[in-house]
Amino acid sequence: MTGAAPLPRPDALLLDLDGVLADLHGRRALASTDDVAALAALRPLAVVTSCPRRLAESVLARYGFLAHVRALVVAEDGPGKPDPFPVRLALQRLGAQSAWMLGDNPSDVQAAVAAGVVALAIAPRGPGAEGHAARLRAAGAVRLLPDVAALRALLATD
Repeated sequence: MTGAAPLPRPDALLLDLDGVLADLHGRRALASTDDVAALAALRPLAVVTSCPRRLAESVLARYGFLAHVRALVVAEDGPGKPDPFPVRLALQRLGAQSAWMLGDNPSDVQAAVAAGVVALAIAPRGPGAEGHAARLRAAGAVRLLPDVAALRALLATD
């Protein structure tokens, strides 16, 4: 986003699983293994999801992401988003004080904001995209990105 204020540098990166890294309903990857590996080389990476552990690990392994994830926070760990608990737990597990979190729905954004981390969101596409984008911004998303690769570019420039 040209002209947007620079973001504070994060200690870590937090990613939602469904809708960010993979489409669980469509059973396909939304990010490339190369992009996830590159992000993990720049900052410690955690996945914060409301999925059960077994499903999350299976999906992350299927698409080659698991080896790059330093921490995984799942449904069994405690209250889910929009509660800030899973975001705070991810920070604790990574030993990080600050982070950028990339999600795809208002509950991801609300959890990030409540936990005091920079909330970023995947820009919605298709029917209803404008309304969903407005809900993401209203929840506190500071930037809407097209995909995980854009997060990599944002880290390099901001």
